[in-house]
Amino acid sequence: MSTIVYAATSVQGVVTDANGSPLEGVRVSVQGTNQTVFTDSTGRYTLRQVADGSQTLVFEYIGMPAKEQQVSANSDTTQLNVRLGSDDAIERIQITSQRDASNRALNEYRASDAVANFIAADDMGQFVDQNVAESLQRLPGTTIARDQGEGRFVSVRGISPGLNTVTLNGVRIGTPEDSSRAVTLDVIPTGSVESISLVKAPTADMPGDALGGSIDIKSPSPFDRQGRSIRYRAEGSYNELSGTTSPKFVFNMSDVVNDQFGYAFGINYQDRELESDNVEAEYDEVDFGSEEVFSMIELQQRKYWVQRERLGANLNLEFRPSDESRLYLNTIYSEFTDGEKRQRSIFSFEDGDLTAFNGTSARADLPADSIKRRIRYRTKNQDTLAIDAGGEQRFDDWTLNYRAGYSKTRERVLDENEGRFEYNADDLSAEFAFGNGLPSFELFEGAQPTSRHLDNANFFLDRTILEPILVDDNEFSAGFDAEFPYAFGMTELTLKTGFDMRQKEKDADVTEVELRDVPDLMLSQFTIGSPSYSLGNLGDGISASEYLDYYARNAADFRERPKDVAENTALREAEDYQADEDVYAGYLMATVDLERTRIIAGVRVEQTDFSATGTELTFDENGDLSVGTRSASSDYTNVLPSLHVIHDLADDMRLRAAWTNTIARPSFGDISPRAEINLEDGEVELGNPALDPYEAMNWDLMYDWFYADGSVFSAGVFYKDIDNYIVDVVTNNDAEFPGFEVERPTNAIGASVLGFEANWLHSFAASELEGLLIGANLTLLDTELELLERQGEDFSIPESADTTGNVFVGYEKGAFSTRLSVTYRDSSLNEVGDDTRYDIYTAAHTQVDLTASYRFSKGMELVFEGANLNDEPLELYQGSENFTLQHELYGPTFSLGLRGSF
Repeated sequence: MSTIVYAATSVQGVVTDANGSPLEGVRVSVQGTNQTVFTDSTGRYTLRQVADGSQTLVFEYIGMPAKEQQVSANSDTTQLNVRLGSDDAIERIQITSQRDASNRALNEYRASDAVANFIAADDMGQFVDQNVAESLQRLPGTTIARDQGEGRFVSVRGISPGLNTVTLNGVRIGTPEDSSRAVTLDVIPTGSVESISLVKAPTADMPGDALGGSIDIKSPSPFDRQGRSIRYRAEGSYNELSGTTSPKFVFNMSDVVNDQFGYAFGINYQDRELESDNVEAEYDEVDFGSEEVFSMIELQQRKYWVQRERLGANLNLEFRPSDESRLYLNTIYSEFTDGEKRQRSIFSFEDGDLTAFNGTSARADLPADSIKRRIRYRTKNQDTLAIDAGGEQRFDDWTLNYRAGYSKTRERVLDENEGRFEYNADDLSAEFAFGNGLPSFELFEGAQPTSRHLDNANFFLDRTILEPILVDDNEFSAGFDAEFPYAFGMTELTLKTGFDMRQKEKDADVTEVELRDVPDLMLSQFTIGSPSYSLGNLGDGISASEYLDYYARNAADFRERPKDVAENTALREAEDYQADEDVYAGYLMATVDLERTRIIAGVRVEQTDFSATGTELTFDENGDLSVGTRSASSDYTNVLPSLHVIHDLADDMRLRAAWTNTIARPSFGDISPRAEINLEDGEVELGNPALDPYEAMNWDLMYDWFYADGSVFSAGVFYKDIDNYIVDVVTNNDAEFPGFEVERPTNAIGASVLGFEANWLHSFAASELEGLLIGANLTLLDTELELLERQGEDFSIPESADTTGNVFVGYEKGAFSTRLSVTYRDSSLNEVGDDTRYDIYTAAHTQVDLTASYRFSKGMELVFEGANLNDEPLELYQGSENFTLQHELYGPTFSLGLRGSF
């Protein structure tokens, strides 16, 4: 390829800020020509084909004054390093961390060829949010799913989290989830992160399997800051619902030795205690006299106590023997431990006969065995290790990047134990109300209200359930990119080509064992004080530790009944699978730079080989359950052309248009032969090896106006035409599993996403309101999904909210800084049922957060944060907003601490 490149005079260098730290996204242009480049993540730039003689280079960076620099170009490479900002700006930057981070993200956005968004840490290397998922929710077009009130999964433009790709320093990472590709972004603390990018319309040199978006998380480079840098953060957080205080510590250090070798090291730790109050209901058709009516059939009261520990560490090494080459080794490790205790009471109204019903309230007989109390404890350990090594070599007329990476993700749940107790007193009756928000109930003994169901003395041990889980997700990757500017002697043409390979292995061992031959044991033996519960009366408390201690001392007395052995064998093996997936990809991309227009055309080819071994469930003629072995495999090739056009309408206005083709591979749990069966609840979840991959054709049009210093207005539309969209379809009429509710992933007839995005950021940089920073973004979606099972009906894509948005107001003056932010997500469809009454939705969600700080010096800053100030619950409903399926409260969380840098 080098033979078609015309070698010519070039100017190269590094652009830094007043502190000596490299600046990414600086626009470097030759005055009087259309020659323009942007600095990369290391602050470096290279201008080739510069005319000989004296030239004027212009350096422009949002948030700093532009700078002109004279250079005398000759036949050799000319080195020109530039520092932007004055010495007076050093102190100013140190007290405007919000605006500094905002400007860095804006410059990366302006320099990007792809349709993308960026988040940069502030000058202390910290984010407002506690984890990567919560940071990403601030971007236009993103929403998050929460677990115990904390952000966990990220959805992009209405597309499920499992259809995004996530990389750490460019290395693909897996997920500890046994059945999904969705990466659990709450396991990565923001203390290990320097910046985050989200690509929504990729160029051909990027992976093509991001139906929603491609998320790249970068840990700090030793060359991000000049010389030695030490940063720290120490805080305590208080959760109002739990009444507990939790510690958090972050430490980062980097240094550059002899201007060639650098290291960056970081470690962070958080130990957080949470509580949540939960009520869940279920609705179905039941008999009422001679007719069937739609009624609440079950109500659960749940109380969670959660202790989450996060440990993160990163070590990055980088060697730059010359201005033309660099070598690097990046390592990041994250460990997440989630200890959860759950107490719940279950009232199965469908087990008795309805004696009165008026549509929103009912009365029913309640047999003793329809009232249950349970205590469960489990510790979930998840860890992620990502290592990538590579380098960059700049030759006279071309550039080579090469890399190899390895990631390992694991989940271990070895101690899950649930004791299930049943009511053993006289039968009761219940009056319950539903269909008007939160359901309610009252129990009666005869004609008198009773509280006997709140007394542990009325419950005996029925069975113990053990559910150990082991998941391993390992991936090796390697690749290279070769870039040839001014190909064929054409100053406007750049060619780029490359190759990527990924080899993934996933092994899931999910077990469930029912021990029903148990000691005669009353629940009163483990009674403690009644827990606080804001959604009703939970009755006597249950000590999980005392129950677990009893089980450990008497484990030999907890056995399988002989008639349960075959069933337990099936439960132990049904969800297990082992899968291998190899992906090989190559691309060719051409970039043409005209006077005010850049055209990027390319094609990417990805070959996928998949194989899996798992299980198959069958019921024989006697109704006995058995499990067999089943294997499945598939291979397919996708050709993914793309075209991007970037046109500068003016120096401060840019129009981006993109046509891209992307895919998404089915999740391992969906496509592998596997099953999950709940005999007690009559539920089955199946894999489907016949699934086809998602395929999407995407159009994007985005307008950007950088109308003032540190300010931008962006607006655009996008459209996705998706084939083979996979949805979980639930039916109660499956011939293979009569009497069971069966959930199976299925390729839909088709799906589409039509959307509008707008983003506004304004910095009052030079006015009487200097220090004020305001921003807002809005995303509107119109998604459509067609299903074979319910033809003639239109659905929105599961997990897509029609309206999402963010608003924030920040202020920095002197040593004081604060930011108030509001995040909104509209309701969304979660699961498609047999008809509209069984469709599951997540209700709309609004959350208010506040952060504030006061800087005593560069080395010490007092920080306050308040999350979920409006105490917004998580709500799901079935069919209609009035039919509450789940209502869960977490309470606000407040933190106070110190941070600083040296």
